[in-house]
Amino acid sequence: MSFPAFRVQRGDLSAPFVFTCEHASAAVPERYAGLGLGPVELADHVAWDIGAAALARKLAEAFRAPLVESACSRLVIDCNRDLHDHDLIVAETHGVVVPGNQALDAAERAHRVERWHRPYHDAIDDVLGARRDETILVSIHTFTPELRGVKRALEVGVLYDDHVPLAGTLADALAATGLVVRHNEPYSGLDGLIYSARVHGMRHGLRYVEIEVNNGLLREDDGVAAVAAKVSRGLRALLR
Repeated sequence: MSFPAFRVQRGDLSAPFVFTCEHASAAVPERYAGLGLGPVELADHVAWDIGAAALARKLAEAFRAPLVESACSRLVIDCNRDLHDHDLIVAETHGVVVPGNQALDAAERAHRVERWHRPYHDAIDDVLGARRDETILVSIHTFTPELRGVKRALEVGVLYDDHVPLAGTLADALAATGLVVRHNEPYSGLDGLIYSARVHGMRHGLRYVEIEVNNGLLREDDGVAAVAAKVSRGLRALLR
């Protein structure tokens, strides 16, 4: 059986949101032999967004909404990066050297774009093509609680480069649930780090936002359910 580039949950056409999850999977196709990494590295945040897919699925279920997930590790190719971005395919990330990504030739880079990156984004376009202008596009991501020895105090980041009222309403509503929320942290949408939400939102004339959740909150099923309930409450504030 061929390795899928994406997974789609269609949802209802009347759903107010479409969810995407660019770093849903840590899976590496067999042909790449784990990119030369071991199981510990491939289970870590460098390979995927821990808990992001579980959270996105809960949110899609809550709103009977479509969800598009990447099915391949971001170490193979990062579906939340522009094709010209320097870290579209990383040779090293957060101190982890990726042997299978060293000195890639143009043919292999092009193959990964055509096999994994482009089909994922085509799938999002396919889902969004049937949506109404009122649909809100929400990209779900997670971040590690500590990076390079620095602990991150926030629990949720609302990332945006446009649609400031939307992002502000969402951030306030999430904070009202008791979550520790920051704008454009731990990464900023103003730095081009919400590529998928931005490119599809602009292409289809939709409002968009990216939500980043501390993955320390999502290590157990109960944690995922609790965060999903709070994020759902925050998202419902956008519908009033």
